[in-house]
Amino acid sequence: MIKRLYIPLIILAAALTTVGCSSEEDNIFNKSAAERLNEISSIYTQRLCDSPGGWVMEYYPYTNNEDLNTGVGYLIMHRFHQNGSVYSLMKNKANNFAVVKDSSAWQVITDMGPVLTFNTWNNCMGRFSSPDDDIILTPGSSSSKDESGYGLRGDYEFVIVDAQQGANHVMLKGKKRSIYQRLTRIPAGTDFEAYLDDVRQFNNSLFKSNAPTDNVLTSDGRRFLVDRMFSGRSRFYPEGKDSVTYGSYQPFLVTKAPDNTYHLRFKDTIMYEGRQVEQEFVYNAQEDCFYGMTNSANTISPRYESMMSFFKEQFDKKHTFKLYRKNSSEMSDKMKDYVEAAHNAMHTINKDYHIDSLTVSTNGNDEALWQFRYQQAKTATAQPYKYNVAFDGNIITLQFVESTTLSATNIMNKVPAIKTLFTEVLSQRFIVEKHVTLFDLTIIRFTAEADPDLWFVINY
Repeated sequence: MIKRLYIPLIILAAALTTVGCSSEEDNIFNKSAAERLNEISSIYTQRLCDSPGGWVMEYYPYTNNEDLNTGVGYLIMHRFHQNGSVYSLMKNKANNFAVVKDSSAWQVITDMGPVLTFNTWNNCMGRFSSPDDDIILTPGSSSSKDESGYGLRGDYEFVIVDAQQGANHVMLKGKKRSIYQRLTRIPAGTDFEAYLDDVRQFNNSLFKSNAPTDNVLTSDGRRFLVDRMFSGRSRFYPEGKDSVTYGSYQPFLVTKAPDNTYHLRFKDTIMYEGRQVEQEFVYNAQEDCFYGMTNSANTISPRYESMMSFFKEQFDKKHTFKLYRKNSSEMSDKMKDYVEAAHNAMHTINKDYHIDSLTVSTNGNDEALWQFRYQQAKTATAQPYKYNVAFDGNIITLQFVESTTLSATNIMNKVPAIKTLFTEVLSQRFIVEKHVTLFDLTIIRFTAEADPDLWFVINY
């Protein structure tokens, strides 16, 4: 009897279970797979179009950070439209800083999740994804013909990793190379070429190819040195360690955020002794320092706290600083009048005399030498004048003593403008300070303490 009741109970339980599962499936899968994929595509399409000004893309074509062409980043501007077209523009070394622009088709497809694809030829994206090697930038190339069939190895399809509604950033991941690429929203009305020129000018003003020292990156109290930032592929190594043995190449890009601040973001997550180093920094112009986005105690800062500390160190090492009469060195109108008066007076004596620069250095013994260098035809001649020198905080005092050669004395006696320049204008107290930024130690500003309208810049 018990056995006869047990079998129907099992059948009933199975039936109830089937009914329960059927009801649950109806709640979860109330749309077809195709409908859900179309909905996802529509959502991300709308979010990419929801920036009237467009986006700036931090684009890295390949994984090899050792290579100066495929391992560095490039900025590419995009403006996505609902009609399926995208307008793109770039201006970088991949095309010798000529403007490249194009309109092409784009789409969010659903392959491996939502994927942004440039699905017709785009001159900007194609520059990196084409295997055509008829370009000097490709790895190992020594001429404009290097047909190895790799090109710059970039992606043109990207998995959309993170694209929150209204967010300032969209994170992408290359479908082929698995490199993270970021889009940053830019304000409506932004001129793409002007934006790229602005960012390039910012980079050039801070990171010079002839920078005499490294910069300092501090993260969680640990100090690292960072050099070669002018290339966009910095070398990163712990302070006190050898740069060759312990250094690693860390590409980065600078973008301008919607609030007009400049952001420096490294391509990769940098790990050191098991701890992550700050990846993104924002520049504070007033404090002349980059501050970490996750922790403002993390910074990228100039190596020296003041321009005077750098200048005096190099001066004591007998380095020669130059003030160029034309082009390279900036100076106030008042200073320019004094220099041009000296040049014109020399030119009057002999039409072949041309002053091209002034230099300042030390011969030791608390003395400085100001010299002016002039050319007669193809022969260059320097005339030196000696000064007593003293340092006090950010003030340098230069006091004229004498001419150090007979010819220098004779020129001073014959040319009153030379005498005025060396015995009065350059013989006084000067404030030594940064001209624009302490990141750029190649130019140092001297401003007369008694006359702020008298200033000039000397070059390292």
